[in-house]
Amino acid sequence: MFRALFSRSEVRLFFTISVLFFICIHSIDAFLAPMLISEGMQPEVVGMIMGASGLATLLVRFPIGILSDVVKSRKIFIQLSLLLPLVTWPIAYFEPTAVTLYLAKAADGFTAATWVLYNILFIRYFDRKDAPAAVALLALAGPLGVFLGNCIGGTLIHFFDKSIGYFVSSVAALLALILTFRIKEFHDAASAPTLRACVTSAKRQLGDSSVWFIGLLATIVILVPFATRDTLTPIYAQQLGAKAGILTLLSNLHLIFYALAIALCSSVFYKRLGLANTAVIGIMLQLVSTLGVPFTSNMYLIYLLQSVGGFSFGMAFAVFMSLSVVNTVEDEQSTRMGLFQTIYSCGMFAGPVLMGVMLQHINLSSGYLFISGLCLLAAVLTPLAVRSVNQRQNKKPDAIAETNNLAPAQDYGNKI
Repeated sequence: MFRALFSRSEVRLFFTISVLFFICIHSIDAFLAPMLISEGMQPEVVGMIMGASGLATLLVRFPIGILSDVVKSRKIFIQLSLLLPLVTWPIAYFEPTAVTLYLAKAADGFTAATWVLYNILFIRYFDRKDAPAAVALLALAGPLGVFLGNCIGGTLIHFFDKSIGYFVSSVAALLALILTFRIKEFHDAASAPTLRACVTSAKRQLGDSSVWFIGLLATIVILVPFATRDTLTPIYAQQLGAKAGILTLLSNLHLIFYALAIALCSSVFYKRLGLANTAVIGIMLQLVSTLGVPFTSNMYLIYLLQSVGGFSFGMAFAVFMSLSVVNTVEDEQSTRMGLFQTIYSCGMFAGPVLMGVMLQHINLSSGYLFISGLCLLAAVLTPLAVRSVNQRQNKKPDAIAETNNLAPAQDYGNKI
């Protein structure tokens, strides 16, 4: 199926742009925190910088989800967002201060918030019957882009100046921006909802307690990798003597096993375990992978725990992504997904910030213990969240029949 979908030149073009998008927003993440700590920056400040992208995404993701249902051109939003890292990362290179680095990471967050637009544009290249497979194909751009970004950034940092990795983001943004001018955008003005209708839809979603419940648990689940994989674990590994190559390996192990878990969810875990059990097992494995790191100095064991962390994150997060759009009518899916992504963006912001504060005022182990406690809480609450979705299903039987076939596509299409 993927081979058939990839046969058209415009599809290959858009997939390439999407890979460059992920290189742009994630290429420096595996190296930035330990780099700044080694240069003498306070952990609390480093946490704020690492959380800047999550805060920016938190502020703009929901409005973009609403506007994407109204405006006729989505390409212009993508192009404007790519300009931000293109400008801010070179500034951070020449003037590496806390302010310029914060602005550069915030630019990554603004760019990341447009991912929902990539999905909407990409689906338009295909017939409706091919939409689920098309979005699943586009979802592969995420792991591939982050993997390439880690490898390119790690190689440059290892053999050249540490800060040279900043340019990976800006170069990827420039290449993606150039290629976007070749994108064909399809408009359907007749079916586009009015702004008033979108505001009404947004109010309806804001008043739905189930999306807030699911979003809260997704916040905890996504907080774990942002607090550990991107902040604490690279710092700890550097304290153990790890160089850029080891940091690249640690990040890629998490990524590879995350992608593996995502691939197995709908075909294996959902069928054999069910949604609730898949999420609970994933969260408990997150707890194990988090709790084990500060109690060992063996890098091979840390590799193993990092792999378990990636796999468990994929198991748990896929469930909440699936639950976020099920039982939602098609016209409101992007609005609901925008709200859901906005809620869990709190974890992308809070994770690094909390870990920076704890690292500065307590110690590194306290951060891991705090995250483990949150995992335990999420595991207890997850069955209740699934029950809240089922209750919503009983209230809206007509919406279920309309959306059951589309939920997996939305699930695969919104991974960052």
